[in-house]
Amino acid sequence: MAGQSFSVLNNFPSLQAQKDLYFTNIGLNKTLGRLSSGKRIVDAGDDAAGLAIASSLKADSYALDQAVRNANDGIAIVQIADGAMNKLTDLLLRSVTLAEQAASDTVGIAEKETLNIEYRQIMDEINRVVSVANFKGERLFSVSNSFNKGIFVGDTHYASWITISIGGPNGGGTTSMGLTSGLPGAMSYSSISTRDTAVATLGLIQDAIASISRWRGALGAQQNRLVNSVAIIQVQALNIKAAESVIMDANMAEEIVNMTKFNILMQSGMSSLSQANATSQMVLQLFG
Repeated sequence: MAGQSFSVLNNFPSLQAQKDLYFTNIGLNKTLGRLSSGKRIVDAGDDAAGLAIASSLKADSYALDQAVRNANDGIAIVQIADGAMNKLTDLLLRSVTLAEQAASDTVGIAEKETLNIEYRQIMDEINRVVSVANFKGERLFSVSNSFNKGIFVGDTHYASWITISIGGPNGGGTTSMGLTSGLPGAMSYSSISTRDTAVATLGLIQDAIASISRWRGALGAQQNRLVNSVAIIQVQALNIKAAESVIMDANMAEEIVNMTKFNILMQSGMSSLSQANATSQMVLQLFG
């Protein structure tokens, strides 16, 4: 523009002011968008690579949040099973008292039969508890099969499962505990109507209590693993969210400074454009 003659066909100062105002307006709109959304990247054009990375991090964050919920579901299953086993222990402890009493000759035949009736009711209740313990309608205890569930705690990049297992061939009911086996003559061991059967039953009850204790120990170990996995996943999710925040979140202090700058540039640009347009009109004075 050096040496540019005075012209009314092309007002170069006005064109320059319009160009500057155009980019100032773009900058102001971007700043306002960041301030209103709180995000540094409002459109893909702001930072295409950063948006791609942030989107991947956000997907991992969402996956890990669900992984925490998955693990909590697993904990709920373990707690249901452990609660049932706790009740089984209470019932077996009562049966110990009954068998111990029936083993003494100070208790008569009729009294032993009365004790045996209560004992049989306890056995029936144990079987009932075992049969109704379930998670969403699926039985937790089975004599033939174990209850296995894979809890998915991976993210969008790596698959990861924690398997919880309950019961199995020795997993539930008086049959699997050895209190009744279904074999000829075996029912006598599940009785405390005589001194000898009461003494034999005491040993079986002790074995059953020990078995339940082992099962509960296994459940406790699985629950602790799930609880620890939740803590680890939450830390991982927090760090991923922090990384995504660094990329996506706007620096509000910086954007306020930018808004002030662009507002001033808009005002000065409008003033410059007005002055440039007024300069062209001065050519009319040459005709005076």
